[in-house]
Amino acid sequence: MKLHDDYYEEEHGSGSKIMYVYMALIMSTVILGVTALVFWANQSQSKSDGSGYAAAVAQREAQAAEADKKMEANASESVIAESKLTSDDLDIWTLPDTGREKNSSGSGKNNGTVTNQTTGETVIDGSSNESGSTDKSQTADELANGKTSVYDMTNKEDVNADKKSESDADKTDTKEEDDDQKEEDKEEVTRIQVKHADGTKEWVDINEDIPRNKYDLSKLTYQKPLMNYYEDGKLVSKCGVDISANQGDVDFSKLKSAGCDFVMLKVGARGYSSGNIVSDKNFEDNLKAAKKAGLDIGVYFCSQAVSKSEAREEADEVLDAISGYSVKYPVVFVMENVDEDMARIEALDMTDRTQVAKAFMDRVEDAGYQPMIYGDKEWLLTMVDMEDLQDYDVWFAQDSDEPEYPYEFGMWQYDSDASIKGITGDATMIMSFKDYAK
Repeated sequence: MKLHDDYYEEEHGSGSKIMYVYMALIMSTVILGVTALVFWANQSQSKSDGSGYAAAVAQREAQAAEADKKMEANASESVIAESKLTSDDLDIWTLPDTGREKNSSGSGKNNGTVTNQTTGETVIDGSSNESGSTDKSQTADELANGKTSVYDMTNKEDVNADKKSESDADKTDTKEEDDDQKEEDKEEVTRIQVKHADGTKEWVDINEDIPRNKYDLSKLTYQKPLMNYYEDGKLVSKCGVDISANQGDVDFSKLKSAGCDFVMLKVGARGYSSGNIVSDKNFEDNLKAAKKAGLDIGVYFCSQAVSKSEAREEADEVLDAISGYSVKYPVVFVMENVDEDMARIEALDMTDRTQVAKAFMDRVEDAGYQPMIYGDKEWLLTMVDMEDLQDYDVWFAQDSDEPEYPYEFGMWQYDSDASIKGITGDATMIMSFKDYAK
């Protein structure tokens, strides 16, 4: 059975085919014509204004330029990667002429002047006022560091050799300094440091006109609480204690058995404000008890005299107090500043203080006793003139293992807070380099 399309093919098949062929030819001709017209129009426009051709050329040139940039970048990265130079080394406008062509006279040679190619500023002026100068140019860093060479042309071995040479030189200098210090130590000391009450320190020149002490301090032995001094293996020093009402009741027999040979008893003092003379309330009892215990006795007075007449008045007070007693150790003049308060003697200068001390001790010596002056380094070296007082013995006060006093002295107060049998509380210990009782 046939469908209606099959029936149409059979009835009209041959005629229809011819008609289709004609139609195809016509359509092809039309298409070719239209294409030819479009092509002709484009070519005409390009030739008339040149825009199409120029664009093509520009595009090709841009592509070529981009390719060249990539090649240059790759080449630069390769060179820098293989090089050991740093970015600072590549900053060529800060590098000066090496001086290799300094002696040449060619006009085209660098004279050491370096110009920043970016700013146009002269970084280093290598010009010279004298022709044929052989001075080398300097980099900015070398100018700052005081160097004179442009480049360090030495190798590592040379650098290490230089460093070793410098190290050996430093060691030699250090050794020479140590040797010089040892030689200075052997020499006689010419200055001594003094610490003042306010904490400040001062170097004081030693007066060559005052006799030096000749004690060999290596011969001191300290067996607390007693300090001893030996000469030729023999004990020559004596041990003592400072006693006043501040120590309260003292057992002098226990002091004697503990190794004490003598005591220094306080007689009295002049008021640092009122100027009145006051006796130590325990003096007479201490004097009798010390004598009974068999201890040798010395005495002292705390002065605030502002004149020679007041000094003699103080001395007379002491002489009256010891009259009738055996006092074989020194009678001592003590003058001190008052901590945290004003004292009468602060109005005195060095000459006044020296004259007051001398008036007191002269009075004592005239009465047949051994005069002595008491003081620490500050007082003896800066407050009085020891050249005028060098004829008098010295009781030197310094809490230490060794005394630091250059001149002659007879007694040394070495510990002001010691502990010893017979005294309750702190005891002030004294060593005498000689036996004043003989």
